[in-house]
Amino acid sequence: MDEIAVLVLNYSYEPLHFTNARRAVTLLLNGKAVPVEASPRVIRSPSTVFSLPAVIRLAVYIRKPFIDRVAFNKKNILRRDGYSCQYCSRRGERLTVDHVIPRSRGGDTTWTNVVAACLRCNLKKGNRLPHEAGMRLLRDPVHPKFLFSTHLLRHPHAHSLLDSWRKYLVAVPLPG
Repeated sequence: MDEIAVLVLNYSYEPLHFTNARRAVTLLLNGKAVPVEASPRVIRSPSTVFSLPAVIRLAVYIRKPFIDRVAFNKKNILRRDGYSCQYCSRRGERLTVDHVIPRSRGGDTTWTNVVAACLRCNLKKGNRLPHEAGMRLLRDPVHPKFLFSTHLLRHPHAHSLLDSWRKYLVAVPLPG
């Protein structure tokens, strides 16, 4: 049951994050959330059967600070790059980040110099420029232009996503 992801919405129907099914059921049973969309799966106990939620909404509003930029971190680099290696397009959870121009050769740790890479490609490239290693980037790294509510659609467990989630996930353009 824990592998099943459930979309958690704020009281205002704004997407907050994913949680696992066990946590979602706990929130529902404790009255801290209400079901919004049901999944095709059911939960059975000796005395009852009910649908496992696909989307839940918190019973109270959680204040989130306004963020006018995307934080630079590994999670957001993987989100920007669609959870796939930017050299060979391999997807998966065992991704690392790679400096296109290695730090030892003057490369910065910035949005435009860091990409998602699988372990194999990262080791193959090593301390070289991509062309020196006989590799090329599938896409040039860029600074993201939106906040990541749509990252949920690119998550490695996207196979478990339901179409009912998409109406709650919207790209939020950054000002300027």
